[in-house]
Amino acid sequence: MPEGFVGDVGEAMEANWGCLAMTVVITAFERSPDGGKGLARDTRVRWALEEVGQPYEVRLVSFRAKKEPAHLRLHPFGLIPTYEEGDLVLFETGAIVLHIAERHAGLFPKDANARARAIAWMFAALNTVEPPILELVTARFTEGDEPWAQERLPLVKDRIRDRLAQLSARLGDAD
Repeated sequence: MPEGFVGDVGEAMEANWGCLAMTVVITAFERSPDGGKGLARDTRVRWALEEVGQPYEVRLVSFRAKKEPAHLRLHPFGLIPTYEEGDLVLFETGAIVLHIAERHAGLFPKDANARARAIAWMFAALNTVEPPILELVTARFTEGDEPWAQERLPLVKDRIRDRLAQLSARLGDAD
């Protein structure tokens, strides 16, 4: 760490110093609706990297290339995003964001209990809140032309409303 860095900026730079030397590379779909600009699951990783000020590069992956051995070595399920930093290769959005938050100051609270709660909410977002939203996307866009879609859509919307009501009630109880 260079001398002369003091205060919050110096502490943040010192905490991040070892992370800045290697170029981070993430993957995004080349032909997503937004042309690989971050509106798929790579958005969360980009957001975390932007929040901590970590520069990164994006490698666009075609739908064909995601099933080829080179990409499957990075992500065994052939999805995005992946995260590469030197010899470290990660897949799964939650794992990548958790890694970034643990290596860089600012994404997690310093208090151990508050940090544990933040991690619990991260997992809740991925495993409890997001699935009904993805189900709505599937019901509307992938299955929207099916004869049974109009019957299914209100059920999916009800599940989302239930999740959001649970979330609202829980957040209303927060300090």
